Amino acid sequence: MNGKRFSENKARKNGFYLALAVCLVAVGIAAWSTYDAVHNYLAPEAEKVSSSSAQSQAPKAQSGKTVSRIKDDPEAPSSSASSSPARQTVGSVTGKTESSEVDSKQPVSSLPEEEPVSSEPQIPVNAPIYEISDELIYPLQSQEIPKAYSAGAPVYSETMKDWRIHTGMDQKAESGEEVYACGNGQVKRTYTDRMLGNVIEIEHGDYEFFYCGLGENFLVKEGDTVTKGQAIGTVTAVPFEAAEEAHLHLEVRRDGIYVDPESILKKPE
Repeated sequence: MNGKRFSENKARKNGFYLALAVCLVAVGIAAWSTYDAVHNYLAPEAEKVSSSSAQSQAPKAQSGKTVSRIKDDPEAPSSSASSSPARQTVGSVTGKTESSEVDSKQPVSSLPEEEPVSSEPQIPVNAPIYEISDELIYPLQSQEIPKAYSAGAPVYSETMKDWRIHTGMDQKAESGEEVYACGNGQVKRTYTDRMLGNVIEIEHGDYEFFYCGLGENFLVKEGDTVTKGQAIGTVTAVPFEAAEEAHLHLEVRRDGIYVDPESILKKPE
């Protein structure tokens, strides 16, 4: 009787342990399944995180290596972050195929041809259109000067009956006698003044000459160039000196200031 109870108790214990083992195996299988599912679910997210982290750190880690590789290896692919477009860098790439295509498709621009240098002397823009005379001559044959330049001092006028400054030089002449240009020059204007009569203004280099008291028939006109000794008109009368004998009234200015005509005219020998 006791042996039978012992056998039953032993069988019950063995069944308990067997059930416990089965439960443990089941729990282990369930735990492994759960771990595998969770691991498979989290693995892609972990790869994404690590990939983005690697990309954000790539420029810092590869900045030196990438530049050195491009310099050392001419066939290395260009970086997507290149600052120059492909069209602008054509010609700087050392590859033979691309360089030959550029040379065959795009003509090389040539330098502009230099204009031939003229052997003729260049005339300055502001150069006078006449040759300035080395010396200036008297405008009449006669050298008699009845009234000279007064240099700012007043002199008595027989015609005006007053004292006034004589701003020019009176050279004695015969009525109708020809007047000659004192030097090479250009006629600036011809006009009539109520005090000076008919006037021809001629530029002789740095000087402005005013030939006063001429006849109405001018032998030159505004813009003409004249040569030294060329006839420009005839002596008639000077209105504000009409009481005096026939003469030519000559005034000279330089930079707008009156100059003594005798100081710049060459006296005949």
